Amino acid sequence: MTERRNPGEAHEGDAAGATAIEYPRGLLPVPEFDERSLQLQLEQAEELTARADRRNTRGKMLAGIRGLKHAIRGDSSFFAHFYRGTLIAITASMLGVNQWCWCLLILGACLVLIAELSHSAVDTLARAIGNPEEPRLCMAREIAAAGVLVAAFGSGGVTAIVLSWKLAQLMGWVL
Repeated sequence: MTERRNPGEAHEGDAAGATAIEYPRGLLPVPEFDERSLQLQLEQAEELTARADRRNTRGKMLAGIRGLKHAIRGDSSFFAHFYRGTLIAITASMLGVNQWCWCLLILGACLVLIAELSHSAVDTLARAIGNPEEPRLCMAREIAAAGVLVAAFGSGGVTAIVLSWKLAQLMGWVL
């Protein structure tokens, strides 16, 4: 345990005339800034470019697959989206929707997954930085959740229109 000392007061074990620095209780000393070592680090650094990550296409695809794996394993909402998407696909195939309707349904599903992946990334970063319940981090997580909500409502609206229109055609309510 460190003993608090008064400035300028010599204690036993100190070199002759050496003084201890007193820090206010609860505060830690800040390391001094060494400008020379920073300059050496900058001189030894390789050329700084905006394209620091020069992976080939295969490397980028593998990184994307690993990211998708981490997101799916880390959040149970992906299972719920997969389940709903499967039900929508079964319903659409039973109703016999055309190619353009399939494009709309797949586009809506992809937008929801993109929003969910973004939410998962923000949530992971918030947990890595520190306390995820800190107000600013909580706000960022809620904004990402709002993005998922908007994408899910938009996709749900498109799905409802596509499937109900096809059902209305099959029932003879519209031409």
